[in-house]
Amino acid sequence: MDLNTMLGMPGDALRVTRAEWRRSIARVIQEAFAFHYQRNEGYRAQCDLVRVCPRDIVGDIDLHRIPLLPAVLFKQVAARAVLTTNLADIEIEVRSAGSGGVPSVSPRDATTVTRASVGVFGSFRDFFDLSNGAGLFLCSSKPGVAGVHMPKAFDLFACTLDDFSFAPHNRPFDIRDALTQLRSWEGARNRHLIGTPLAISRLMKVLELESIRMDLGPQALIIMFGSRHQYTRYLGTRDEFNDEAWRLLGVERCRIRDVYGMAESTMVAIECEHQRKHVPPWCYASIRDVANPAIEIEPGRTGAIAILDALNAASPGFLLSDDVGEVDESDCPCGRKGQTLTVRGTHDVAQYGRAVASRRIIGGGRRWR
Repeated sequence: MDLNTMLGMPGDALRVTRAEWRRSIARVIQEAFAFHYQRNEGYRAQCDLVRVCPRDIVGDIDLHRIPLLPAVLFKQVAARAVLTTNLADIEIEVRSAGSGGVPSVSPRDATTVTRASVGVFGSFRDFFDLSNGAGLFLCSSKPGVAGVHMPKAFDLFACTLDDFSFAPHNRPFDIRDALTQLRSWEGARNRHLIGTPLAISRLMKVLELESIRMDLGPQALIIMFGSRHQYTRYLGTRDEFNDEAWRLLGVERCRIRDVYGMAESTMVAIECEHQRKHVPPWCYASIRDVANPAIEIEPGRTGAIAILDALNAASPGFLLSDDVGEVDESDCPCGRKGQTLTVRGTHDVAQYGRAVASRRIIGGGRRWR
């Protein structure tokens, strides 16, 4: 399966046999690596230093050898230093609040924007099975909490609905506005809540204080984007969140979904009804030893999350993130193959090796046996 087919029908691409998935992911990542190796002099020089070239990437067992860009390279103007395309060809710069409060910037050219829009929109359709209904988008009143790139994800998701409304984000959250909007759709459309975990939790806390119970209906979805770090630190466990959503909003566990992404990558991992985050078919998740990110560790072990993304044409899409977690390559009960990702949170950059601290590209090293 080629990249265009993956982007056009991501649901089908996640339901091929595991052998076909391995062949396909190796092929599209190898082709992306060759694209950047041939066109990006700086990246090619770093690859040559560690003696790896596209000919060395034959199958999925070789993907760990592709050199990675540490996320620190995408802090502010440093992102422009790793561009494959010309600066004049950049269409947008995707930004987020970044870990540790340091903003991240990811330049995107027209090819990358088009690919991402098609692939992510198709993924939303596949996972959420939406072609109608109404969505209330909850935005935090604190600027930048959700990340500057979140409104773009919200806008794209809104295309799957036939009506939607945004809660005001430039003033304190007004529970009456939200309730009035949700009640206006009652009996006419399926109702969905979309926003950061922090914003949705805030709504539920207000409902609790006001002794309000609202049953959104059996087809309602709660879809969470971004703010994983606030969720981890302040909002309790996911099970507690699920219980509150059922008690206050009547939304079942299987209808509560989290979406994991990062501004530095086009990768968007969406939860299925079993609350497993599926890596999109054009990406490969590689878990690295935190002490030595050049070493890939086996599925099931916790380490630094690296993402190899075949979609990005603006800069090499091979990223070592600031997040830690595990990857699982077992089949999911939902029927999708490929990989699922568990994100545990963000680790201190100081725990990384010197390569990350000095903003050097990380060469591929040993792989688990």
